[in-house]
Amino acid sequence: MRIGVKYCGGCNPDYRREEVEEVLRKHFKIFYSEDAEILVLINGCRKACLLEEVKHPRFSVVDSQLSEEEIVSKVEKAMKKLLEG
Repeated sequence: MRIGVKYCGGCNPDYRREEVEEVLRKHFKIFYSEDAEILVLINGCRKACLLEEVKHPRFSVVDSQLSEEEIVSKVEKAMKKLLEG
């Protein structure tokens, strides 16, 4: 299953988006493309500006305030939902 990754604009300099990417890379094979079955939106703040611009039909939103287990769980739930149709 292709899991794409898209970053927000990075307006919050205290937010370490790359840490979220490291968690994703540890557990999944990820791509930097919206041409994926699931798109993971990595947001830098609670505003979640990516939700306003992304038109992908299946996505999961994560941020650095989530634990590694929570990030993995959100992506796995999105994968399961896709497979169940």
